[in-house]
Amino acid sequence: MPDPRFYRRSGPLTLARVAELAQSSLAGGADPKIEIADVAELDSATSADLTYVSDKSFLPALASTKARACLVSKSLDAKASDHCVLLECTDPRSAFAAVATALYPDILPQWPSRELVAPDSDIAPTARVASGAVIGARAKIGAGTYIGPNTVIGPGVVVGDNCVIGANTTLIFCLIGNRVVIHAGVQIGQDGLGFTASPGGPVKVPQLGRVIIHDDVEIGANCTFDRGTLGDTIIGRSCKFDNLVQIAHNVVMGQGCVVAAQAGIAGSCTIGAGVVIGPQVGIINHLTIGAGAQIAGQSGVRKDVAAKETVMGYPAKPIRQFWREIAALTRLAKRG
Repeated sequence: MPDPRFYRRSGPLTLARVAELAQSSLAGGADPKIEIADVAELDSATSADLTYVSDKSFLPALASTKARACLVSKSLDAKASDHCVLLECTDPRSAFAAVATALYPDILPQWPSRELVAPDSDIAPTARVASGAVIGARAKIGAGTYIGPNTVIGPGVVVGDNCVIGANTTLIFCLIGNRVVIHAGVQIGQDGLGFTASPGGPVKVPQLGRVIIHDDVEIGANCTFDRGTLGDTIIGRSCKFDNLVQIAHNVVMGQGCVVAAQAGIAGSCTIGAGVVIGPQVGIINHLTIGAGAQIAGQSGVRKDVAAKETVMGYPAKPIRQFWREIAALTRLAKRG
């Protein structure tokens, strides 16, 4: 469920209205007057929520979901429990985007109209706020925290104790732990690449999640961490990031990871504890990188990496294999 500190929900919507927005058909016998209060992921949905399934890999989760209704692809032989109403449609993801937009028509942060610091923000007496900083409504700044000049703290954002937030940084839709250092120019909580294909072109999927950053994290200058689509982007305790790192929506990262400059991690990846990622590494979406793995600089990771494995190259492969292949190519080149 989207966090009410950040998102203002409209609705509820009747099942008939959901079907109309989604251009879908109700399963036989479904009551069109059933009300849908919110949107959610399959595994976190409640009896008042709508979810969706567009890929057969999620069918086992559909069978156990508590959702009241689910948008499903017509091409799937989908089955759900008796309490979950199925709505068949051509493109569940686009349909879900239409319903989510109706429930959350305005998700832009609301800023103070005149004063730089909203009167209902909660700033600890020992916190320091530099000139030009903007603090949104209901934002909370912890004891001993420093907010740099021209930095923007969005409505509802929580920044813990003894943090340092550098100049020209923007924090929206996020919760920041204690002793976190965020250098200048960082953008946290912006939209991810939330689009899905349709015959009329890309369709915007509302980004209704958060970014959660645990204690003792340090983030280098000009990094960008996108908020989740429905769930959260999560950064574990004591992770360290060099400059110009991109973390996409719904990435979950364990504690103590180190990420070098210009690395990019695509959406919905799971990064285990203690992973080291070299400079200019690219990791495609929905991968799992096991705890303690190491990825050498400029590698392109296209499949899961096992715990404690070291990989290198494009596509990334075990580092000994990479160097054996380089040695073999070198010998071939000398023969020519």
